[in-house]
This record gives sequence, C-alpha cells and structure tokens, in this order.
Amino acid sequence: MTDTNPPAFSLVDIRGLHKRFGATEVLKGIDLQVRRKEVVCIIGKSGSGKSTLLRCINGLETFEAGSLSVDGQALKHTDRDAMRNLRQQVGMIFQSFNLFPHLSAGRNVMLAPSLVKGIPRDDARTRAQALLERVGLGPLFDRLPEQLSGGQQQRVAIARALAMDPTVLLCDEITSALDPELVGEVLQVVEMLADEGMTLILVTHEMAFARKVSDRVVFMHQGLIHEAGTPDEIFNHPQSPELQQFLSALRD
Repeated sequence: MTDTNPPAFSLVDIRGLHKRFGATEVLKGIDLQVRRKEVVCIIGKSGSGKSTLLRCINGLETFEAGSLSVDGQALKHTDRDAMRNLRQQVGMIFQSFNLFPHLSAGRNVMLAPSLVKGIPRDDARTRAQALLERVGLGPLFDRLPEQLSGGQQQRVAIARALAMDPTVLLCDEITSALDPELVGEVLQVVEMLADEGMTLILVTHEMAFARKVSDRVVFMHQGLIHEAGTPDEIFNHPQSPELQQFLSALRD
C-alpha cells in the first residue's frame, strides 16, 4: 500500500531517491512526500535504510539519483548557500546527544543561533532559557552535559534543534541510547511538539509511541518503502508479508 494521492505541495518532497555505500545500495528508489505539520514515523528492521534516509534529508549524505526538496528548495550538495539554507530549515536530533561537553546546557542551545544567524548574545540567551523551560529544564541552564541524565541531555538536544526555528525536525531513534525509565520524558517533549504543529519525521522503534503521535507510518524494508498509511492501517491491517512478519516479531 503506497500513498496514492500525494499532496499538491509537500514540505518535504522526495522522488526516486537512490543512495549507495560502495557496492551496497541502501536506498533503492524512495518516494515520500510529507505535508506541513504532518507527523511521519518510519519503522523497519535495522539496515532497512531509515537513518540513511534522514541523513539525506538534512544533507549529511549525498545521493546518486533522484530529487529531494524542502519547502520548495531543492537540495544541491554543490551549492554551499543552498546547503546552508537547507540546514537552517531542517533540524536533526541524533541517538547520541552530540552536545558539546565543555559548554553548559544553555550555551549548547545558544551556539548555533549566535554563530549561524548572528543573533545578539543577550537575545540568544533569552531564547535558550525559554526553550529549556519549554522542554522542562529551565533551572538547568548552567549545568554541563556530564551533570545531566541521558534524558535531560536529549531534551537539551531537542531545545538546541528548536533554537534554529526549523521548518521540519528529524528524530533518529532519539530514545535508543536511554535507560527505559528515561524514555518517557523525551517522548513527552516530542508529543508536545507534534501537538503544537511541528512537522516531524521520526525513525523510531517505540511502536506504541508511533501509533499514538503519527499521522502516517512508513514501513521500510531493504531500502524501499513497502507500506505507508495511518497507524490503524499499518498496525492493525498490515498488507505485505514483510510488515506482518516485522510486527509479529515485535510481539514475540
């Protein structure tokens, strides 16, 4: 089952995307359109190409064929200005929090707006404080990452991504490095962003969460999108043997 009626204008528009690492073709022709304010969860086995797809969307990986645009702007790796504009539009949160260890939580959030957008220091600090409060960490502005739990570090990483006012936010297995008791506090923040209308593309293995927050769920298998549909369609009425087997293995 594929999305047979792509919207007339998609915020993220991916057509015929192919990506290989050496002799291995990781993405074998991906077509995916994501509307503004849509929450799309990508599920599938390890090695199915999910994280590579996200890294292509924000320009961290080049691709051999196909097209990819965000808010009408085509991704062109040879155009430095285009890449800079893309990276300001596309925020990304990784499995490992990637915070600068020598900077406080607040300064991690302040850094990109100050360097990339030239926002005055006082304004950047005020905004960083507001964002930390938004993710429930207001009092921890001056804490270093090593003084924070994994869940708190990941919430700082979310605040840092939001500091650039991205048009779309990519989340790559953002709870996989966390202890189970810390997963909920991070997912709660992501759910808040979804409720506020942030466009989100999430690679996740948290199926209950995907069912709860997604407008659409995409199942990837061996570098292709095998099925895409509503959470009800994907989880309750899987069509392909591959998706049926994937969901069955999760229940075992």
